[in-house]
Amino acid sequence: MADVLFDRFPGHRVEVLGGLVSVEPLQDMCHARILSDVMAAFFRAGMRCDDRPRAIQRLAIWLPTGPFDYAIPDLSVVDPEIDDHMIEFNCYDPAVFRLVLEVTSSALGDELTRKPAAYASGGVPVYVIVDRTNQRVMVLTEPQGTEYRVRAVHHPGESFTLPESIGVSVTIPVNDLVVIRP
Repeated sequence: MADVLFDRFPGHRVEVLGGLVSVEPLQDMCHARILSDVMAAFFRAGMRCDDRPRAIQRLAIWLPTGPFDYAIPDLSVVDPEIDDHMIEFNCYDPAVFRLVLEVTSSALGDELTRKPAAYASGGVPVYVIVDRTNQRVMVLTEPQGTEYRVRAVHHPGESFTLPESIGVSVTIPVNDLVVIRP
């Protein structure tokens, strides 16, 4: 079913979470700018595409929440040996993901509801949600079962530092991600 929708809606993101299929439209300029800003922060902190973890956009992660469940995070930080961990359908083992980051669209989707449980179930150590609607950044860590035990919420005027376990030490001002610039 997901492959039929993928063909029917080119450029859209088709995901399966808990057996439910979702289709999201192409990202808008604000969404794309946020991802570019996060990538730039990672590169300034020293993340490169060599033998260290790397930041990659729109890489599919196979999830244990259903027989065909997968998601396509906006951005991921993955282990350098990820090429050896494809499961099927161009989806990769969640064990090689150190961080996933989602940017909400203007209409909130699964980023705040189904995805935290799915990523926690996969054991993804860090889940970052850039919540454009509520102008905040949430950093979820320490997955256990279907939940993240630690949830830190950051607001405009604050900065947040991602765990060094992602491979670099990086601090990002919330304003860079949620404050709309002309």
